[in-house]
Amino acid sequence: MTEDAIGGIRARHGVFGLLRLLLDIAWRVAAEYLAEMRRDTRYGLRVLAGSPGFTSVALVSLSLGICIATCAYSELNGMLRDIPGVPNPGELVSFQTPSSFPAYERYRTLNNLFSSTFAYVAPVPFGVSAGGHAERAWGQLVTPSYFTTLGAHPALGRFFDASYGQPGHAPAAVVSYRYWQQHLGADQDVIGKSMRVNGYPAAIIGVGPKEFLGASPALFAADVWLPVTVDPRLAPELDGNALERRDLNMFQVEGRLRPGVTEGAAEAELDAVAQQMEQSYGEADNDQKGRRILLLSAGKVIPIRKQDMPFFREFFLVMGGLLLLIACANVANMMLARAADRRKEIAVRLALGAGRARLIRQLLTESMLIAVGAAIPGFLLCVWCMHLLSQVRMPLPIPVSYDLNPDWGALLFTGGLTLITGIAFGLLPALQATRPNLVPALKEGGHIQFRKFRRLSLRNALVLCQMAASLSLLLLTGYMGLGIQSTLGVQEGFNPRNMYLISLDPVRDGYSPERAAAFFGKLLDRVQKLPSVVAACLTDTVPVAMDGNSGAAFSTPDGRVNWARKHIVGRGYFETAAIPILAGRGFRREDETTAHNAIVSAEFARVVWKGQDALGRRIELSNGRASGGIAAMPGTVDYRSGMLAQSPQTYQVVGVVKDVTEDLVVNKKHPAIYFPLRPSDYSQPSLRGVTLMLRAAPGADAIAAVRREISVMDAAITPFNARSMTEQIAQFMSALKAASWTYGLIGVFGLVLAAVGLAGVTGYSVAQRGHEIGIRLALGAQKRDVLGLVMKEGAVLVIAGSVIGLTLAWSGMRALSTIFFSVASVQGADPLLLAGAPLLLASLALLACYIPARRSTRIDPVVALRQE
Repeated sequence: MTEDAIGGIRARHGVFGLLRLLLDIAWRVAAEYLAEMRRDTRYGLRVLAGSPGFTSVALVSLSLGICIATCAYSELNGMLRDIPGVPNPGELVSFQTPSSFPAYERYRTLNNLFSSTFAYVAPVPFGVSAGGHAERAWGQLVTPSYFTTLGAHPALGRFFDASYGQPGHAPAAVVSYRYWQQHLGADQDVIGKSMRVNGYPAAIIGVGPKEFLGASPALFAADVWLPVTVDPRLAPELDGNALERRDLNMFQVEGRLRPGVTEGAAEAELDAVAQQMEQSYGEADNDQKGRRILLLSAGKVIPIRKQDMPFFREFFLVMGGLLLLIACANVANMMLARAADRRKEIAVRLALGAGRARLIRQLLTESMLIAVGAAIPGFLLCVWCMHLLSQVRMPLPIPVSYDLNPDWGALLFTGGLTLITGIAFGLLPALQATRPNLVPALKEGGHIQFRKFRRLSLRNALVLCQMAASLSLLLLTGYMGLGIQSTLGVQEGFNPRNMYLISLDPVRDGYSPERAAAFFGKLLDRVQKLPSVVAACLTDTVPVAMDGNSGAAFSTPDGRVNWARKHIVGRGYFETAAIPILAGRGFRREDETTAHNAIVSAEFARVVWKGQDALGRRIELSNGRASGGIAAMPGTVDYRSGMLAQSPQTYQVVGVVKDVTEDLVVNKKHPAIYFPLRPSDYSQPSLRGVTLMLRAAPGADAIAAVRREISVMDAAITPFNARSMTEQIAQFMSALKAASWTYGLIGVFGLVLAAVGLAGVTGYSVAQRGHEIGIRLALGAQKRDVLGLVMKEGAVLVIAGSVIGLTLAWSGMRALSTIFFSVASVQGADPLLLAGAPLLLASLALLACYIPARRSTRIDPVVALRQE
């Protein structure tokens, strides 16, 4: 439409007439464009349906690539998402290691750093009874500023105020929205009602916001909150003046930084304050290097140091991106081959006047159809995989769940990924297929004329990318997988067959320590008399478990301070677990009262006394320092006062037992020391309670029999976590085995994709060089010469891709080894990986080349020459 026409229309019909015309044009253009898209889509579907083999391979490759990339995003998003129900989470920081309450009270005075702070103890088990139903719930002991610092607002009622910071306040509790719905029937009148916590009444004063499970929901998910000033009968963790002791580093500390204060500046000032306190109280440790206080970004569901976030993002996205790159390169190679086969068709359409842009759009439509067709099953497969992964139970004494299910963000990520991949593997083949070389294309019967000097064609470049990415992925996943396999310790030194464990915690059910001790004594006597039970004992720690205690520190004769794994076990433990006693004896009843006797492992005796007789020896022991914290695996740090007190005591060795391999590292033996379970230990049970460990007769249902005995003695006692030792070991290994299998499958998938891509390129090369091969055979070339000619090109690509892949993988492994112990545990020059992975990839790739190369030796020269 010309400017004069526009002027005439405006003169005759006015501005509104002109506007109507422009809108009509815009509508018609859009409608015509949509009609063309509909025609392109129908044509693309017909073309893809006409090549079922290509379409199937492309859809499967891209579906798996998109699935794994979306899984990587979902896992990253699930672990690094913001805490729900907390505004401005970026302002929150937490101490990496726990502090004592007196130290927290000093830190909270630093008003120049924090607008507010809070401290809490987590995880804390509670025996909660509401509506007559008793069950074990997990919660936290918090300071009154907990909810206000987080910025959370109650769904019902109110939170703790400053008055709850003073002792003597009536017991009160806040429950989570989840607990209110699932266990309190979503009662709108619940505020003011009473529920029993550890056998004592506590008034419900508030319900937390929806989806809010505490300050660290992925590590210490909480359903019940009590103030730290509550009566110790409701919270045994606070017994023994825990709020006044400087040696009990059991409080997690968090704060909200003031505007303008950086984490680095706050960390430096907090570290200076910590050193001042050490010097003031004579606790300075001159041997400690580095800062005493390290801060984490606490606004995420898993607190993490800010400088570590980029690595975690890159790790997941690089792993998924490498696989998607291989899949895209694979499909792009197949698209190039198809475009070459359709060259004559495209040349004819160009000769008849079709625009290049129009043809590119048609080819890109086919690419997008493949991408969309792959994205739907890829996303659904991701939902299924992430649901299974979210159900994996961690081998921890507390219930830990990671919500990795894809959300709307993952769906949008998949949509963007679909668009990018569709363009990525479709654009270059479309551009190459529509180059305006019409005469050669029409004369050559649809084949592309190759130029001799272009050794590195687009297809070869894509294969190089595939080979390099596949080898990098194979080595990285191999190092992760082998590293995990090297940490899968083989449990030996005891007999797990017919062993059963059942946990009890009478103190959380309202018993006093004295009454709990009497209950356990009677229960053990009754269980040992059962005909289905061969042996039974009570124990605080069990084999193959993350006990969480800080261990025992001791000095060797040469003055070095060493560490030993600490076990607290009852009489009959070694007989029940079938751990051989090599020298001396097991524990007796008198060891549970005043005697300071201990039993050591063979490795402990070797480290301390160098193989000399250990019986009767005396050694000074103290509790090791709790090195874990909010960044450690949840439930793996024991915050009981008896485990954290630093007063050394002297013990006499009365027995030596066989080493029990229960570490995460194969064949790695740690010194171990066993202490008798005393009646006083019942006042502060561990997170898993007191465990009744028994060995049953084969085929007997010992757990059911024990449950009946407990019910007869007191129906108010709630047994929990009943399992066999076989189940205990399987659960202990489940997460590591799942990770090992995951890395292995990712590596194998990348390997297969690379081999398929190389086979496709070689097959395409053979098809395009059929005329040349026919001439060579007609002139007397031997079949082995033709086979070598074709294999040479594939071998060059394999070697070049392997060199590039080894370089990239070496850099990646060095970065991973600084973060993941499992990678660091594998030797850097492990021949199984550095030589085995390239040889495996090269063998599979050369086999993929050999099949079409072998087919090239069967070309009939006469047929090949006639076709040209």
